Amino acid sequence: MNRSIHSLILLLSWVGFTIGPIALAQTSESRSTPTPSSQPTYARASDIPVEVFFRPPQNARMELSPDGRKLAALLPRNGRINLGILDLAKRTSVLITNFRNVDVNEFQWLSNSRLYLTTADFREATGNLYLLGRYAVNIDGTELRNLWRPTQRAGGTGTGVSGNATEFNVLALAPDASGDVIVEMNERNSAYVDVYRYNTLTGEYRLLTFDTPGNVIRWVLDRDLVPRIVVRMEERTDPAKQRAITTWHRASAKDPWELIAREEDRESRGISPIGFDYDNKTLYVSRGRAHPRAAIYKFDVANRKLGEKLVEHPLIDIRSGLVFSSTKKALVGIQFSADYPGAAWFDEEFARLQLQIDKALPDRFNTLSFARDSDRFVLIDSESGSFAGAYYLLDRETQRFERVAQKRPWLPAALMGERKFLQYTARDGRRIPAWLTLPKDRPQTPLPLIVHIHGGPWVRVYHGGGWDGDPIAQFFASRGYAVLEPEPRGSTGFGHAHAYAGYKQLGLTMQDDITDGALHLVEQGIIDKSKMCLFGASYGGYATLQGLVKDPSLWRCGNAYVAVTDLELWQTIRHSDTARRSDFLETDFKRMVGDKDADREQFTRTSPLKNVDKIVAPIMLTMGGADQRVPLKHGSAFHDAMTKAGKSLDYKVYADEAHGFNKPENVFDFYRRSEAFFAKHLQ
Repeated sequence: MNRSIHSLILLLSWVGFTIGPIALAQTSESRSTPTPSSQPTYARASDIPVEVFFRPPQNARMELSPDGRKLAALLPRNGRINLGILDLAKRTSVLITNFRNVDVNEFQWLSNSRLYLTTADFREATGNLYLLGRYAVNIDGTELRNLWRPTQRAGGTGTGVSGNATEFNVLALAPDASGDVIVEMNERNSAYVDVYRYNTLTGEYRLLTFDTPGNVIRWVLDRDLVPRIVVRMEERTDPAKQRAITTWHRASAKDPWELIAREEDRESRGISPIGFDYDNKTLYVSRGRAHPRAAIYKFDVANRKLGEKLVEHPLIDIRSGLVFSSTKKALVGIQFSADYPGAAWFDEEFARLQLQIDKALPDRFNTLSFARDSDRFVLIDSESGSFAGAYYLLDRETQRFERVAQKRPWLPAALMGERKFLQYTARDGRRIPAWLTLPKDRPQTPLPLIVHIHGGPWVRVYHGGGWDGDPIAQFFASRGYAVLEPEPRGSTGFGHAHAYAGYKQLGLTMQDDITDGALHLVEQGIIDKSKMCLFGASYGGYATLQGLVKDPSLWRCGNAYVAVTDLELWQTIRHSDTARRSDFLETDFKRMVGDKDADREQFTRTSPLKNVDKIVAPIMLTMGGADQRVPLKHGSAFHDAMTKAGKSLDYKVYADEAHGFNKPENVFDFYRRSEAFFAKHLQ
């Protein structure tokens, strides 16, 4: 950077020029998409309708081409998510997909002129997003090839991707001008992957890993694109124990595979390979064993020796986020999402760049991404707790800095609530991370509270202090509620001890963690203890109902959807996707949740279905008729039990939804119903 930060600020002052969706909005089929200047104005956040809050973002994702001269973007068109290309030099744009029955789910640049994309139906399941297509297409919309169709193989070659190959992960571009890609596919074995060289124009592919240690779930290439590291899943030796994970290395394509790490216990997150440095000797790994949280290290593969620790964080596990510079041929930083999005920059130039952008876009979280083949162009994803986000582009050579597009221009930041990170202490001393969203211009009196409980439970859902793409907390805050989003024990991403502490604690200490978060806010004078409700889906729906069972006098109401209502049903329903696709319910489920026989007393005590007699608060329960993750039986059985007990239940089934609601009419209806339900019981 050879010009001052003042230049960046001056350049920022004319960001009214918008490259992306406004340019695309001039096409005949998308003129109905309003531009930021045509948005209606609202006096208060509560005036913003449900439909506006839960409208898909104008730009869900953007990514620079390898040379940095074009942008690909996911855009709402035809009532679906399609893919557009923006030529940054010519200031032109084109919509290269025109899907009307499916959505573009993911995309990846294959070259400067070609992309790979997958499609799914966003109006169906969220818990299980089934891919409906894989395509490669040129940036002008030509040479569209379906990569997912039946094929015949001869020896190690073939055409297309067989119906058996459900994995197709692009690992790298071929080093020549062929346009081929190096991919992982499970063509030979539906459960495990090999590495292939794949031509997306012809559909021809060639196996590169005849010599494999078997049962491979992940490959790592070196900088010469040689498959050098594999992560292998071992066969289960004991149904009461986790399957072991082993890591193997070879010095070259001609050398034998050698075992370099074995992890009997995956939850402790031992050595997990990420990628090679440019010397092809140093492997970057994430390591968590014997440490409170996973951190990033160097690993000498030749000597099987763990080296320098590069980054660790006192709050979260860091397992990825490496940023390499192809220009400098070096690892320049590691990005992560902790209490707020952040980065550790090892290169002074990149650290300076982050600081300059943060000064140009103050009071925001600014995440930088770079073109694959050049550091000249920088795409900045910028958001805050109240600002729903925008993309900015910096040309470091010309110093041109401009806003490309906003994500949700129809939601004014000035009316949105404050979102902040906090930690509170559970009754047994465990520290629980959480995010709290408070209404804008809130009164001095204590507020009513909605505790939003995530699903899983063995996931991390809430990230950083920004919007993170989810309007739920801001929507309820706009209606006058404080919204607490905790990561109770059992949640991953906060160290293996935090995850382990949730084993066999559903409805017990995990439930206490949720309750203790609400009581902490009461002690702080933020919340009115007489006005607190629970809200959540899947496991979050279970915890909502179980909270009403465990502490019936504490909660005013519960709003659960696609909810597990009975732990025994969860373990025994044979037509769930979990039962059909793995042995989880017969093995790991017993360690993580419990067993219907060995833990019958606990299951009885911690299953809402078996304890409806203890429930006194009003309940809203909504299910998906096509849900395979939590089948409808959970909802219908709970409805029958409540009816038998003479208790009312606001119960509804969206017959055409699965494990989550995605059709706009159902989403809008659900949140209108939720708004009315909470207003009735919290105001």
